Amino acid sequence: MKTLLSLFVLSILCISCNTKKEDTAQKEIAVAEVVEIATPSKATFITETLELTHCESAVYDKNNDVIYASLIGNRKPGNGSIATVGVDGKLINAQFVAGLNDPKGIAITKDKLYVSDVTELVEADLKTGKVLNTYTAEGIEFLNDVAIAPDGAIYVSDTRTSKIYRLDQDGNFDFWLADPKLDNPNGLLIQGDTMYVASWGGAPEGGRVSKFDMNTKKITSVTDIIGNLDGIRPYDKNHLIISDWRSGKVHLMNFDGTTQEVVTVGQSVGDIAYIKEKNLLLLPMNKQSRLLFYELK
Repeated sequence: MKTLLSLFVLSILCISCNTKKEDTAQKEIAVAEVVEIATPSKATFITETLELTHCESAVYDKNNDVIYASLIGNRKPGNGSIATVGVDGKLINAQFVAGLNDPKGIAITKDKLYVSDVTELVEADLKTGKVLNTYTAEGIEFLNDVAIAPDGAIYVSDTRTSKIYRLDQDGNFDFWLADPKLDNPNGLLIQGDTMYVASWGGAPEGGRVSKFDMNTKKITSVTDIIGNLDGIRPYDKNHLIISDWRSGKVHLMNFDGTTQEVVTVGQSVGDIAYIKEKNLLLLPMNKQSRLLFYELK
């Protein structure tokens, strides 16, 4: 009888032990799955477009399946341009918009292209590349990135003066916001009523990402200081992609301010673009005069 009782107790203990092992194994698998989901793939190099003299910015035109890239040129009057590039990396037209001086950030509508050009915001025809208008205002020193709001207004950062200018739907171009917290703003991104700002930064270590409600204009910091930030673009509903010009690093930024590096390229990575439906990350390289194509899922 004692022997049978001992065997019964032993079998219960074995079953309990095995159950605990199975539970532990399942928990380990669950944790591994969470880590795998939380850790995005690293960017993988695909190709590059060469001979883009001091390439600074890139934007994708979904309707025409073409990429527009700003080329600063050799910093001679009229030497800058906007080039068109295929999604396969082949150069289509290096002088699609010609006669610019020092073009940087680009934004497009269905029929127009806007690009910052030193102290002017240039408006060009998206089909022909012909310059239609130029806009400027007193006090502008160094226009940089361009962003379009849902209502059609065009916003452009002035990095040197820590200001933002706006072109409204009636064609009025003027100062819109000045705040030291903009901290030498470079990249601009508008999502709904929120504007995200990637700052070059006035401190030696660089700047950070900030955001503000475009109605109240109250600015709050999203990240700590990261570096000399340039581009800022959407990645998915939980992340943005930002580029650090100085270090050559590209990060995924969570909306809580945490960041994760996805690729490091040479110094001078500029105003980046991400084509979600193609898993394609575009990295303009200023010093290297090329546009890099990476796969990023």
